[in-house]
Amino acid sequence: MLRAARSSAVLAVVLLLAGGCFGGSGGGSSSGVSHAQFVAQARAICATYQKRIALLKGATTLPQVAQQGHRAIALEAAELKRLRALTPPDADRAAFGHLLDSLQTGIAIAQDLVAAADSGNTAKVASVAATLRAQLAATSRLAQPFQLALCAS
Repeated sequence: MLRAARSSAVLAVVLLLAGGCFGGSGGGSSSGVSHAQFVAQARAICATYQKRIALLKGATTLPQVAQQGHRAIALEAAELKRLRALTPPDADRAAFGHLLDSLQTGIAIAQDLVAAADSGNTAKVASVAATLRAQLAATSRLAQPFQLALCAS
């Protein structure tokens, strides 16, 4: 029973970390960029990091979850940094700021999950994984106006 619970928790963590998207390449936008141009820039950043995260190997044990989680978090943090470097159009500034804050919260929760995996705490991994799923759903809703929902799932 414990092994099944551990396997389920590990699978959930890997899926959650592999489904993240934010971080990547791209430059800051100029102050006169349109919503469509801004979305294209953000999507390019997201796509770059999504590809890198997808290359991470799957994990079947808590130590592997911790190892891959550290890598995924580093990519997510880099992606977030690149997204923060963009300058959204004035009309998008507040909504994009909320999205970035939500992404930051998701990274913090993922760090808690990895810490639990590092310590071998299967129950906490499962609990934090549920919290992370809820956070990713909230982030996905905030990402919709920017056509980035897939990146936030």
